[in-house]
Amino acid sequence: MNILWCDSSHPSAYDFNNLKQKAIGGTESSLLRLTGLFAAQGHRVTIFQQARQQQQQQNDVHFIGPQHTEQLKDIDAIVVLRKDRQLKVWQQRFPTARTYLWLHTYKKWEFVFKRLFKHNRRATIIGNSQTHAKHLKQQLHKNVFARLLTAFGMPKLNVSYGYNPVPKPVISNPVRRNRNKLIFLSAPNKGLTEVLNHFEKVKIAMPDMLLYIANPGYRDQADIQQPGVHILGALPQAELWQHVAESLCVFYPQTSFAETFGLIYAEANGLGTPVLAHDIGAAREILHTENPLIDCHDTKAVIKCLQQWQDKLPAVQYRDDFADKAIYQQWSYLFSSKSKDTELMQ
Repeated sequence: MNILWCDSSHPSAYDFNNLKQKAIGGTESSLLRLTGLFAAQGHRVTIFQQARQQQQQQNDVHFIGPQHTEQLKDIDAIVVLRKDRQLKVWQQRFPTARTYLWLHTYKKWEFVFKRLFKHNRRATIIGNSQTHAKHLKQQLHKNVFARLLTAFGMPKLNVSYGYNPVPKPVISNPVRRNRNKLIFLSAPNKGLTEVLNHFEKVKIAMPDMLLYIANPGYRDQADIQQPGVHILGALPQAELWQHVAESLCVFYPQTSFAETFGLIYAEANGLGTPVLAHDIGAAREILHTENPLIDCHDTKAVIKCLQQWQDKLPAVQYRDDFADKAIYQQWSYLFSSKSKDTELMQ
């Protein structure tokens, strides 16, 4: 199969070196890992990046920019990140290719109007989890406006989901867990203010606690002056994993930002580290079954959880659902005609 993956939104070019050498966003890292999986299985794989100037080849994956598209031939499947307008452009360029719109955010009610455009009806919309796909279907097919469109004969859109690949984390240095170390490793917009408010109260009840804050690199670093808070900045993945493995838990007690997948959940559990999180977004679906969820509106519950975990951590571990073999099988099914036929019957 000849597969084209299109990223028209990221402001800079990226490649497999970014996975090893510096911080990178979850969407970009997932795209690289997925394309690497398919290339390793003998598929022809190309990544188009709007910001790329120079084409290159890495891990049998071909990277191109806007000035290199004339060389594209005989494309079987096209996966477009986020931009449904770009989806239309690629459909016009390759009218026989199967097309997919890969979304990474929850959508508001007005997303229902995507049903009005024929190019969206030709594609399959892919969410990051069952939770995410369910929400997309709700917005497209089940709210008041959606029912009106259906009543007027407007076709429904095909919606499915594909997990992100999460390699089993490997730590090269010995790990000594620090019962007083917490780590936050999401972008500042993902509830950091609420997390810091919780930590201020945690610090009063548990004076030895320290909070380390990492940044995925695609958001400006927050300037924080708060007792017990240490800024790590943007770290390469191996270094970040070391910090997570040494921490009591990933400290994520926020109730405002819902993850569509949550790489931090899967990676932390894969290191044997629990995540202190609220039941929001895909948390319950992605976290290990032994990782409890906490009412993070209640700081007392957060503090109690930390105290209990200092005595005994939940037995979380890596989930094979996110391993390369399982992810390749899942996405191969998405690319098959059988997948679309199943969606049409739902």
